[in-house]
Amino acid sequence: MKPIAVSAIVALTAIFLYPLACEIAQRVESSTETTVNAKEYEPMIFQISGGSGVFVVGEELVYNVSYSVFDLGSVKFQVLDTVRKFGTTVYIIKVFIDSYSGVPFVTLHQVFYSEMTVDPYTYVFSIHNTATPDAIPFTKYYFDYNKKKVSYEIGVEPQNVVSKKGEEVVTGLQQDGLSLLYYARVHCKQVKKITTPIFVNEKTFFTKFNFMNKIGVQEIDAVSYPVETVEFDGTADFTGIFGLTGYFRGFFSNDEASIPIVAKMKVLLGSIHIELIKWNRPGWIPPRGKK
Repeated sequence: MKPIAVSAIVALTAIFLYPLACEIAQRVESSTETTVNAKEYEPMIFQISGGSGVFVVGEELVYNVSYSVFDLGSVKFQVLDTVRKFGTTVYIIKVFIDSYSGVPFVTLHQVFYSEMTVDPYTYVFSIHNTATPDAIPFTKYYFDYNKKKVSYEIGVEPQNVVSKKGEEVVTGLQQDGLSLLYYARVHCKQVKKITTPIFVNEKTFFTKFNFMNKIGVQEIDAVSYPVETVEFDGTADFTGIFGLTGYFRGFFSNDEASIPIVAKMKVLLGSIHIELIKWNRPGWIPPRGKK
């Protein structure tokens, strides 16, 4: 049970919040979409009117992660607020990842924080490991696209000890481990293969998405009828610890909210399953599908 539980929780992190818990095996050498310079960037047309669309302040989504018959942990997403930065609206989003108390050998409590645009791309990202409140390891990234750089700090709170800091050059708009999920929500109804940059482990790597606009249904315990979904898949092209292959599949609601309903990812010993169990989003009802 020990390696299974650990690998499942790590896979949970990797599905939603890519490879911060993993080591990158190789950089993607080819791209189906050109990485653009920030000054040349033209935002996609993505309408948000009256709180509609992917980004809605107050949205809260809670997921259960399981391996086989074992429930291992939960993931909670919260869209907290908006601010204005560099002439654009930036959404403040947090994610809480927690292993369940009954899971043997595993105590995982992490908080992810991101400030992202509706396109989306990221301005600020941080991760805190809150399992030990007296000494909380953190990593923070601050993106400055006008200067083509990202500054980072790695250390421990609340002691405010910084063990490593520096800057790296970035030549295009970046995703972080959290904004990547919202990037998928924005794009999932397209029919397109996209390779997008993601800044992780103080470097830029790439994640491949295969958006198919493939309509189907998923059955989950929290809804009494089949939910109509849009399927996509892809790979982060990394080899993670405990056999994480990098391949993932997502099934998002087939409506303008594009809420993740189910996600799956392969590990050496099988497949991890992540499923929506609770939500709070004004006016949202999971779309009914037909078997």
